[in-house]
Amino acid sequence: MQRIGLIGIGNIGSHFTRLLCDASYPVVALDIDRAKVETAVALGAVAAASPAEVAEKTDIVLLCLPGSQAVEAVMEGAVGLLDHLRAGHLIVDTGTTHPKTDIHYEKRCAEKGAGLVDAPITWRAKGLIVMVGGSAENYAKAKPVLSLLSYKLRHIGPIGNGQLLKLANQLVLAGQIAVYAEAIAWAQEVGVDPRLLRDYLEFDIDDTFFGDDFSGGGALALHYKDLGYVLDMAHHACAQIPVTNAVHEAFKAVKSAGDPGWQQTGIVTYWRRLNQEQHL
Repeated sequence: MQRIGLIGIGNIGSHFTRLLCDASYPVVALDIDRAKVETAVALGAVAAASPAEVAEKTDIVLLCLPGSQAVEAVMEGAVGLLDHLRAGHLIVDTGTTHPKTDIHYEKRCAEKGAGLVDAPITWRAKGLIVMVGGSAENYAKAKPVLSLLSYKLRHIGPIGNGQLLKLANQLVLAGQIAVYAEAIAWAQEVGVDPRLLRDYLEFDIDDTFFGDDFSGGGALALHYKDLGYVLDMAHHACAQIPVTNAVHEAFKAVKSAGDPGWQQTGIVTYWRRLNQEQHL
């Protein structure tokens, strides 16, 4: 059985650890937060002290990291993954990373006889959807593990294409969140109970939109980061995305004036502040 490395034991990494350990895969775990590593060990994983150690003890390494900067930090340096890869190794980037990052490191891995696929994920009610970019050979190597972790899995195309589809997913979700927030704030201003949007009209609106507690793992900052990747790709492709530009500005304002540790529904405070200002 393949030995699996997990770098990044947050919500996704701990979920993966549980599934892999339950399936009797040998798992080696690493995170900068020692408490998270201890959680993984309690689930059945073995702790590692560095990316180099993860590489030395595994065959496939899953990166569950928050973006390009974190991927670069793990891949580079004397104790990074790159200098400790061997022929046949496979890196699977399950985070939302700029496509150019995965394209770059796929080439660097190939120089050592190793492979890399981008395999970002998105949650749905039934579980995880995984979208994979990379060669057919590397996808075939990753498929048994990724099939265990997901309820839908597809090879999207060459390296980077999984990330491109994930960014389209983030564009849609961000716009949806912004429209819900605007509708809730508008209903409040004109005197209609905004909860009727959910409770009577049956829109799938999270309860946190209606309150003041948006704590929940920093998803707002991560979504803001993802929209930055979308805008960068649009700039290089000369693609026009005026709606997403406006949504990105709302995320930016809340990230700056609110709390980057909030979940995405915290952007409802952007409209709340606008409406408060007009009443002054």
